[in-house]
Amino acid sequence: MASVNETKEMTTLVIGATGNVGKELTEQLVNAGKHTRILVRDLSKVPDAWRVSSLVKPVVGDLDKPDTLRRAMVGIKKMFLITGSTQQDRNVLDVGKKTGLNHIVKLSTQEAGWVPVKGHGFWHHEREELIKESGLSWTFLRPCMFMNTSLSWAPTIKEKGVVNYPGGAGEIAPIDPWDVAAVARVALTEVGHEQMGYELTGPELLTFDDMTKILSDVLGKSIKYVEESDEDFVKDLLQAQLPKYVADGLASTFSYIRMGDFAHLTDSVERVTGQRPRTFEHWCQEHKVAFI
Repeated sequence: MASVNETKEMTTLVIGATGNVGKELTEQLVNAGKHTRILVRDLSKVPDAWRVSSLVKPVVGDLDKPDTLRRAMVGIKKMFLITGSTQQDRNVLDVGKKTGLNHIVKLSTQEAGWVPVKGHGFWHHEREELIKESGLSWTFLRPCMFMNTSLSWAPTIKEKGVVNYPGGAGEIAPIDPWDVAAVARVALTEVGHEQMGYELTGPELLTFDDMTKILSDVLGKSIKYVEESDEDFVKDLLQAQLPKYVADGLASTFSYIRMGDFAHLTDSVERVTGQRPRTFEHWCQEHKVAFI
């Protein structure tokens, strides 16, 4: 059951609170003075600052185990949701319908809203359709590539001064997870975002060579971009224990990047939050220690 403190105002549930967007969202909600419940599988991963905050209540649960979700969802009207499988969405929806859930802010992907759907947008689109069919209110966040994806380049930058990645000369508008979280925060705390799908991009179109040069300038180190083949990229993802359908879907996405399908910008972040999205150079400055 919700605590006395939680019931003083509507509490938001954040699922995926220790992930890229969820962590930023939880911080933003707390900084705005909002009571926030977070679903975690491991309490040891909860930051110390959240443990002592009267605004944050961690609840242990597992999206793959529906019987563990009720405690986290009782009393919740609005939630942020990121899932790793369609079955996890089904589990959340089944419990949510019984506990009074009204609105889901769902982290999806850019391609899920395209007609036709492309790349790894297919399974995200499937999950969006499930939520639509549930009868609950929803907001879909469809971001472009996260800027922090470039953290995967750190080992080869440190060892060889090289970025190995597919995509070639295709342009894309990477987005800071902080900006995606800012859109989520608004959708969870303000009205007017129901039944809306927001395609979210950063403020500038960049090739992977452009991103490499920006990182090089920030680090003061010569770094070269070398295009990786889709085949080698898939092998890397499989070695990292990603499912084959995910690896193949991501490789397909890079083929669309090369064809120019991602070479456009949206103003969704600024329209929703009132703030222009952060630049890749800004993100690199904040995270440069990871590449040193």
